[in-house]
Amino acid sequence: MVRIRQRQDRHFMDDEGRMFWINGPEEFCYLSEQRQWRTGLSFQQVLEWKQCAPSGLVSQRFGSILAACEAFEHNQVIWSHDLYLRRMGDQMQLHRSATDYRPTAMKNAEAAGRRVQPQPWLGTAQTAPSCEWPSPTTLGQDLPHPRRRRRSGLKAPAH
Repeated sequence: MVRIRQRQDRHFMDDEGRMFWINGPEEFCYLSEQRQWRTGLSFQQVLEWKQCAPSGLVSQRFGSILAACEAFEHNQVIWSHDLYLRRMGDQMQLHRSATDYRPTAMKNAEAAGRRVQPQPWLGTAQTAPSCEWPSPTTLGQDLPHPRRRRRSGLKAPAH
């Protein structure tokens, strides 16, 4: 028996990390398996950044959202393939898997002046300032200071 681990509205993730959506009207809904193409994102990040798309695997219809969730947890779902939904999911993945992808709602919020959010799959690796330390082979040598100017044209002392 597989349990629903996390759920938000009509989206849920099971114990095995697979994501599902509950589609259709509440009184005539069905489950749709979602595939994810980025690893390391939280459930919330996957939803916020729309990093999943239909796999084409769909269930029978249920009379309520609660009935769909209970059938899932009691292994009473009959799965079938929907090729149209699969092709739609392929197109969504192609569009949303771009490195610089941003959901439309996020683009609109940023255009209205909200803070720009970095894509979580890019990480937080920012180049830190670095110092160039001399190697052990150059330690005894006279290293020029990077801002020191040489007065090679000066022949007599200045005083």
